[in-house]
Amino acid sequence: MTIEMNDDLQASIQQEFKIIAELKMIQKENIGGVYVIPSYESSFVWFGVMFVRSGYYRDGIFRFNISLPKDFPNTTDVPTVIFQSELIHPLICPYTGILSISDAFPTWNPTEHHLWQLLKYIQFIFTHPVACLNGDSVKISNLDAAELIRNQKLNGFEDKVKECVRISKDKIYDEPPTEDKHYITFSMFDDEIHRVILDKIKNKTETTSASPPPSGLSWVNEGEFKALRK
Repeated sequence: MTIEMNDDLQASIQQEFKIIAELKMIQKENIGGVYVIPSYESSFVWFGVMFVRSGYYRDGIFRFNISLPKDFPNTTDVPTVIFQSELIHPLICPYTGILSISDAFPTWNPTEHHLWQLLKYIQFIFTHPVACLNGDSVKISNLDAAELIRNQKLNGFEDKVKECVRISKDKIYDEPPTEDKHYITFSMFDDEIHRVILDKIKNKTETTSASPPPSGLSWVNEGEFKALRK
């Protein structure tokens, strides 16, 4: 039996495969401390959470969503990144939570840009918030945070960041705001349930740590904010 597909259905299936391919590339990159998954309801909405391991935001656990343009990836429209956590950062709007990515991705280039690069940019802005203000095309979203950094009032900036980190950790076990099956949730450690999994992770880490890391390119050219091709 032959099943015929109209052009719209075929285009939709091809688009889904391309989005799945983006997820595969992210998994291959193994970006430390950053986890994302497409929504169960729509592959154009992704849930994410980041565990910051160094810098001012160290120990912060920040949730975010990524909204993909309807024609992604064959579009010049950039994805929208919205943080769900309370944050003070020069590139994050304190009212909407939207991250400004115009310095790294003025437009989206389907042949060069991928979501793994966007995630590495997100990781970068939290480990190097001061450097985020050095680009020529930076669009400031939080003037208070930017002024604290530019006026060398880093102690005041650090105090505000610490409060954001504290709040993020306090809310880690909150009830999810959605019933989506793919929303990333956390539960308290239960030794009977989680000990076996934890031991497996530790054993795997010890086994692989002796091997050299896979080679790869940074998400930017040295000294620039221009995203590289994978």
